[in-house]
Amino acid sequence: MLKRAKAPKQPFAMTGVPLLAMGCAFAAVGASGQTAFSYVAAGLLIPGTVLLAMGLWNRRRQC
Repeated sequence: MLKRAKAPKQPFAMTGVPLLAMGCAFAAVGASGQTAFSYVAAGLLIPGTVLLAMGLWNRRRQC
């Protein structure tokens, strides 16, 4: 019988950090003059920041 994998304890932080990292990379390329990358960067940075803040908020409330 297969065991189920344990659910991650910090899913918001696990999702928010890669979004922030990709958003920073796209922002760097967008700062060099590629305007389309700037729009994508905003689309990654805003949700990444919100998810990371939610993860930290939930973590603080559990303590």
